[in-house]
Amino acid sequence: MSAVGLAVFFAEMAELLAGRRTAAQCEAVLGPSPSGTSRFGVYATLVDRQQRAALDSLYRAALVAATAWDRSKAEELRAGYLRTAPPAHWSPTVVAAPFADYLEAHGAPTDVVELADFSRTRHDVLRAPLGDGISGLAVRHYTHAVRDFTIAVERGERATGRPDATPSTWLFGRHRETASLVLVVPSLAVLVALQIIEDRGWSPELPAVERTEVASAVTFLFDHGLLSNVAVDTVRVHL
Repeated sequence: MSAVGLAVFFAEMAELLAGRRTAAQCEAVLGPSPSGTSRFGVYATLVDRQQRAALDSLYRAALVAATAWDRSKAEELRAGYLRTAPPAHWSPTVVAAPFADYLEAHGAPTDVVELADFSRTRHDVLRAPLGDGISGLAVRHYTHAVRDFTIAVERGERATGRPDATPSTWLFGRHRETASLVLVVPSLAVLVALQIIEDRGWSPELPAVERTEVASAVTFLFDHGLLSNVAVDTVRVHL
C-alpha cells in the first residue's frame, strides 16, 4: 500500500469494516494491497462474522423467540442493527449490547424485547465493578417468563417457541465471592433495604414495612453474596 497518513488509513479502514467502502475503493486511496484485493476485503467479512457471532451469543434466547414470531422480520432486525452499528469498539459484546434497544425501537414484540433486556442486564451485572452500594445490582419486571425460557434455550432444551406470558420480577446481582450470577425474586422488604442503602437513610416516602422484615431482608441479601458489610451496616444503623 502507498504511504498515506495514519488518519487517512484509519478512516478508510473504518469505512471498509462498516461496509460503506469496497476493498477496491479503499485501495484507490491507500494503494494496492500486497496480498491482493480479495484478501484485503476479507477483513470486512471477518468483522461482520464476529459481530454476528457476538449478537447471536448475547441474545440467543431473544433471537429464538424472534424467529418463532416471524423468521424474515427477525433476520431483518438482526441485519438492520448490524448495518446501523458498525464496529466502533474492540469488544464485540459492547457493539452488540444496544441491540436490546434497537429491538424495542423497531417493533419487536414485547416478549422478544424482554428476553433481550434480560440478557443484556445479566451481561451488565456480571461485568459491573463491585462496590459498597447498589450500583452493581438491577431490578427488572417482565410480563413473560424470560428467565425460564432463556435457561431452556441455553441448555439446549428449547430451540424454538416463545416464553409464557407469566409476569416475573427479578433482582440481578453478581456474587461477591464466586462472581456467579445471582437471581432472586425481591420482596418489598428487599426493595426497601436497597433504597435505604441508596439513600443512606430511612425516608418517610418508603412503603410501610416492619423493620424486622427489612433486617431479615438484609441478612438474606448478604447471605446470597449481594451486599458488602458496609452496605449491611448502612441499613442496620437505621433500623
